[in-house]
Amino acid sequence: MSRDSYSKSEAYIVEHFAREDEVLKEVAGRLSNDGKYGINVSPVEGKLLQWLVGLVAPKLVVEIGTLYGYSTLWIARALAPSAKIISLEFDPKHAEIAREHVHMANLDGRVEIRQGDAKEIVKTMNVKPDMVFIDADKPGYKAYLEWAMSAVRVGGVIIGDNTFLFGHLIGEDRGERTSDAAIASMRAFNETLAKSPNFRSTMIPTYEGMTVAQRLS
Repeated sequence: MSRDSYSKSEAYIVEHFAREDEVLKEVAGRLSNDGKYGINVSPVEGKLLQWLVGLVAPKLVVEIGTLYGYSTLWIARALAPSAKIISLEFDPKHAEIAREHVHMANLDGRVEIRQGDAKEIVKTMNVKPDMVFIDADKPGYKAYLEWAMSAVRVGGVIIGDNTFLFGHLIGEDRGERTSDAAIASMRAFNETLAKSPNFRSTMIPTYEGMTVAQRLS
């Protein structure tokens, strides 16, 4: 979802804590030129992701939904040199553009972008990630969560973006149309994590909503 401006609180955070460098500005500009700006996380959310990476200290992050690599760069920059993020992107053009941005940021050694259907790719991944970040097609969130809950290591974290679903889950009309399948999937995503005894979960009330869950057992 695209917005014309930040709230006053968001603008303050961006100015003092989450300023974009030249590479991130380049990625944001390209998203804007291609009519895709706003689909990506905001700088506020990007810095929040970095902060969570710093707490978890993951050796492996799996990101579902790359787009142009904006969130990928925020995450990768907080990783230890020996750590890695595998980012999954359905669209071949988006994946190629994201690879260009990763190279521009000199992060090739920490980032691997795999192109294809994430629902199929994860079935072939024999990994125990320390962190899973989901920011992809909204009807797919329920399926992505099922994989993440079984794959993430004990102590690891699952993060889902857009979990207010553009206001639809909190009765707030933001003028953004979505499908019944997306609404059902996102409700299931939040409710599953909220009720699971194996996860300590909450929502961070960003504008878009960010659900965070740590695996306990």
